[in-house]
Order: sequence, then structure tokens, then C-alpha cells
Amino acid sequence: MNNFFRKNIAALLPHSPSAGRLTGRLPDKVEVQNTPSGDVTVKYGGVLIHSSYDPVKEGREFARQAPSSRAVFLYGYGLGYHIPPLLEKIGPDGFLVAIELNPDLLASAMVLRDQTAVLSHKRLRVVFGEDETQVAAEIAECMSLLRQVSGGSVPEVLYHAPSLKCIPGGFERIANALEILQMERRTPAVFGGLEGRNYDLNQDLVLDSPGVKTLRGAHKNQPAILASAGPSLDDALPYLRATAGHCVLACVDTALPILTRHGFLPHYVFSLDPQDESFAHFRDDLDCSARLIYLPTANARAVRSYQGERFVVFKEDHSLFKSHEALMAEKGTTRAGGSVSCLGLDCLIQMGCDPIFLIGQDCAFSGNRIYSRHAPVNEHFLDSADRATLGRQHAGKTMEKKRVAAAGHGGGSVLTNQMMYSYMRYIEEIAAAHPESRIYNLCSHGARIENVEPLGSIRELTKTLLV
Repeated sequence: MNNFFRKNIAALLPHSPSAGRLTGRLPDKVEVQNTPSGDVTVKYGGVLIHSSYDPVKEGREFARQAPSSRAVFLYGYGLGYHIPPLLEKIGPDGFLVAIELNPDLLASAMVLRDQTAVLSHKRLRVVFGEDETQVAAEIAECMSLLRQVSGGSVPEVLYHAPSLKCIPGGFERIANALEILQMERRTPAVFGGLEGRNYDLNQDLVLDSPGVKTLRGAHKNQPAILASAGPSLDDALPYLRATAGHCVLACVDTALPILTRHGFLPHYVFSLDPQDESFAHFRDDLDCSARLIYLPTANARAVRSYQGERFVVFKEDHSLFKSHEALMAEKGTTRAGGSVSCLGLDCLIQMGCDPIFLIGQDCAFSGNRIYSRHAPVNEHFLDSADRATLGRQHAGKTMEKKRVAAAGHGGGSVLTNQMMYSYMRYIEEIAAAHPESRIYNLCSHGARIENVEPLGSIRELTKTLLV
């Protein structure tokens, strides 16, 4: 067995100074296997890291199947078989950031294979470290670099699946963030065909609808409330009447039937869900006076049946819209990802609303519930369960995604899942991108959203509005 460790580490240290703590001994958990192609592979804790037949060919296939991009963020260095073909694919103007958090795997790569040529590549940066906070800061720096390389667009995120299974303990936040990114990447694959069909059905309406661009600055310096359908909406509903006439009232589609049943007529409602279930949110309010702001891929039945004013907004970086730059420029765009709440927040900021108050935005499993008690989805739950089991139905819903802990408003932590956690991060990004906009969250039981100031009571909300 050739040992390349010393010269490999010398090449790796400029990327990752922490690699100096690696030793030239193969870790006990690593099982080395020779392959018919003459190359080596390893098993780590029972996980086969590369092909047991031809790791080089497998590495080329990994790169071939990866989407073309100049800026690539990769988790999983493994033994490095897939790195050279990825560097070749990104081209002379591209950049590849490879993250490897498992010291045993990285040490194995340094011991078993000559990595000097690839580690000396000017278009590669390898991130490794032992402290999660330090590594997270380095990843954030790398993502900023990749955005510069890609001209501001979102870098391509790739996963070397076997390496992803081997993230060590002590990196729970990073592992959760990687899993959420992976989950978000799967979402377009799940809904891609459905979004395409909706876009085809909506195209004539999209052409005829004014765009959100026409609403820019329409409510400059006017306060706004954005209602979502989370549990804390229940606390706000009895007091919303005191805000009437003092603010722009907007809501996501899931909250529309809740507001109208309680006698509130919002000025705006937002919709982006491509699924057929979306129509249920509008079914009883098709003649509502609220202006509907929708994505072209939103459920066609809901959008086309709605009788009020409709405004279209395009999602930046969406694969379906790549050939429609002129139309996007005409109608207006949003960079907001995640939930419809993110879309609503971004659009209200574009309209010039300030301050903006979020209600029903818990981003957590507050009070053992996901939704307001008045949400129509509860009726679906109650079709097969009595009210005593409603909480268990909500619990089952939240457990469909991996559960994680998030910091709560009052200190300590609250339970959420990866989907809601992802939505929360998108809201934080929007708020961070618009420090000039004052954003408040009226929610005493949910997750703490960075860059968004919590309001502890309805009295604070009304006091702020009526000043």
C-alpha cells in the first residue's frame, strides 16, 4: 500500500489548516478494498464510499449526471475520484467547493491516493474542520464566493451520498442544513411536472395579468400585516378589528378562509402551491375583493377561478422561466424561496410597506399544533377523527419531516421540522437582505426568527399601528 500522506497534507493545508491534525495512520473504522479496476475503495462503518468495481468510472459518471454550472458546492470529498471530472466539467471560469467533515474519510484519502494534483488546482477549495462554528463561517464565505463566480445566481449543490451518510457527531446544525438543502432540491423534482402543467394552463392569464412590478412603492411607508395560518393566528384574530383602516392587511392562501369567516377582508392574498388542494383555500372566496398575487406555476384551477384582481410574479432562477427573461422583467420577480409566507413578505417589501407585522408565523409545532384551530385543514383531520385526537393528527403531520429543535422566543427551544425550519431560514434571509424594512413577528410560542423583532402582545401591535 503506497502512502501519499505527507505530500498530500502539504497540498491540503492551504485549503484547510485544521488538516494538520490528521495522522498518517488509517483509522480503525476504515476497511480498504482493492477493486478489479486496480483502484482502491473503502467502507466506513459499513458504508461503501466508492464503487467496489471501478471507482474512477463511477466518479466520471457522478460528474456526468451533475447539472452544468460554473459554481458548485459539493458535500463529500470521499477518496476524491469524482473531483477531477467535476473540475473538468465546471470549466476554466468555474469554481468547486468541496466539504468533508469526517476526519477518518479525509485521512484515508490522504493516505491511499495521490491527491497533490487536484489539491493544487486553483479552482478548488476543500473545507475541513473540527469546530462547527468555524466550519459554518467558512461555508458561508465559500457560498458568497460561489455567488460571485455565478454572477449572483444560486450555486449548484451536489451531494456525494455515501459521504453524506458519514457526517460525524458535533456537526448537527450543518448536517441539518445540508439535509434541508437536499430536501429543497427534491421539491422541484416532485412538483416539476405539476408546475409545468399549471404554467401551460396559466400562460394566457399570465400574459394578461399586470405584474407585481406595477405595485412597487404602492404602499410606501404604510404598515402591513401578513397573516399566515399558524397556531398563533388564534391569539391575533380577536384583536385584528382594532387595526382596520390603519394598515394593509395581507394573507397567505391558507389563511384566507380563516380571515373571511371572521369578517376580515384582506387587501392582498398570495398563492404559489401547484397542488390541487390549493383550490380549497379559495373555494368559498372566489369573489373576494383581495388582490391575488400568484406565481405562474400556482394551481391553475385556483388562479383561473378567482374573480378578483390578479397580479403575477415570477420566481427568479426557476428552470421553467429561463427563456422568458423579457416577460419576467416586464412583470416583476421575487427571489423569495420556501413558503408562500416568504413570497408575501418579499412582495410587501417591494410595495414599500413598513413596518410589516407577521402573525400566525410560528415556524414551529406550537401548542402541539401546526395550524390555527380555524384552519380548514382541521376539517380534513376531523373527517376521520374526533376532536380529542386532533392534536395527534397535527403531531403526525409534523413528523412527516425530520424533527429538529429551534431557538424559541422566550429562551430554550421549540420543536419544529425540517420543512418549517427551511421556511424560517428563508424569512431570515429576506429580512437580512432588507435591513431598511422593520419586520416584527407577533408570536409568543414559536421559533425565534433572526433579523425579525418579536412582539410579545397584541397591545404592542396596536400601539405601534396607532402611533
